[in-house]
Amino acid sequence: MAEIVINNSYYNNKLNNLIDEFYSLDYDNMDYNTISGDLDNGEYYCSREYLNDIMSRSHDGYPDAYYNSSISNASEKNPSDWKKFYEYYKYEFPPEIGAKHNALLNYYPPGGFIGWHTNWNASAYQMLFTYSLDGNGYFNYLDNKTNEIVTIPDKKGWQCRWFHFGKKDDPDNHCWHSAYTSCDRFTMAVKFDDLNYLHDVIEDLTSNDD
Repeated sequence: MAEIVINNSYYNNKLNNLIDEFYSLDYDNMDYNTISGDLDNGEYYCSREYLNDIMSRSHDGYPDAYYNSSISNASEKNPSDWKKFYEYYKYEFPPEIGAKHNALLNYYPPGGFIGWHTNWNASAYQMLFTYSLDGNGYFNYLDNKTNEIVTIPDKKGWQCRWFHFGKKDDPDNHCWHSAYTSCDRFTMAVKFDDLNYLHDVIEDLTSNDD
C-alpha cells in the first residue's frame, strides 16, 4: 500500500473534469444504489469486530456488506444520462494512463461504506483514485506484518494510492480493506498486470509539469 501525490496538471485536470461531469448528472438517486447490510450501522463493517468475523468465515474476495451507487448500474438504468460517462471512464480513460482496464466506478453517498474484503478473486496491481467532498471519511487496510488496522483519513478533493491484491493461495499478499464516508465520496480503480507500467504511471502522476 502506498500513497501517491498527484502533481501533474494533466491528470489533475482529468480528475477534476470527471467529478464536475459526475455532479452535472442525476447522481443522487436511490434507484442506483446497491445495498447489503445495515445502513444505520455502516462503520461496524469497517471495524475489527467485523474483520475478525469475516476472516473466520468462507470468503470469496468480494465484499458482502456495502452501500454505494455503481456507475454501471446507473448506466443500465438511465443510459441517456450515464452511458457516455460510464463508457469513457470504464474503457477509454484507463489506457490513456497506461492501465489495462477499469475495475471500479462507484459513488458513496453520506453514510456509504464497503465492508472488509480482499479482492483476491481479482488479483492484480490496482491504483485507486478517491474523491471526497469534504474529507469526512476514511480508508482502512490491515497491515499483514503487524496485524494492525491502518486508517487513512480522506482528504477534501482527490487522493490516490496503489496496492497489490494477492491471490487466495497467497495469504502474505492479501489486502484486507474497507472504507466509510459521511459525505459524498467517489472512487475509480484501474488495474495493471505489469508492475513496470504501474511505476511508469506513478512517475507521470507525481511529476511536476509546471
